Amino acid sequence: MKEIDNPWLNITSDNIAACDAVFFNSYGSLKDYEEYVEKINDGEEKVELAFSALPDPFCGNPKSQVYCLDKNPGKPDPSFANVEEFKDETLKNLRLEQDSCFWAEDITNKSGNVHAGVDWLKRRTKQLEERLGQHPDIFFIEYFPYHSTRGFDFPEYLPSYEFTNKLIEDAMNEGKMIIIMREKKKWLKRINGLVDYHNLYTLRYPRGGYLTQNNIIKEVTIGNKEINKFFKIK
Repeated sequence: MKEIDNPWLNITSDNIAACDAVFFNSYGSLKDYEEYVEKINDGEEKVELAFSALPDPFCGNPKSQVYCLDKNPGKPDPSFANVEEFKDETLKNLRLEQDSCFWAEDITNKSGNVHAGVDWLKRRTKQLEERLGQHPDIFFIEYFPYHSTRGFDFPEYLPSYEFTNKLIEDAMNEGKMIIIMREKKKWLKRINGLVDYHNLYTLRYPRGGYLTQNNIIKEVTIGNKEINKFFKIK
């Protein structure tokens, strides 16, 4: 099987994967692409892209037995822009050197405030954490790897997708549990064989993205042994 190099080891000064530059340059510039996104979303809530922040295509340890497929990294917190520890952890994550999802850590800024992303994750995994007695070992992958204030009509293809697609395909080959949190239709179209994958789950109410027992449902109905194992239920 073809090996695919990690594109996030080569980031341009604009904080994009070098391989994605051709895509964005086809619009003229990153600014032109932002204007394009604003135009196609005319009449809806404004979408603001934030290429000033390092991308978050995934988070956690790819050796995890549970993969969660999400939507996009939200708006970056400007109060963390100059926090070296946060930058170091983000770069370590892009190199896939994390033992766990660093959003589970209480990384603070100079004012002692915890990043909003930490609060977002803790609220969505609260039930799991209470059941397990620790933060759940989950590897998160975003559909669109760059920060934006909300979701929009994401590109169907970016060169950097090939690497994250390969991570998901490898997880499927190993029989890992995969949960589509949001953008179900897009993910099923993007990942070959995912629609028929035997260990695929989705969320009953995807908008909130809560990983609770009642919200996680089996996509291919052949029993719920994995979800019970996930929540340590006999």
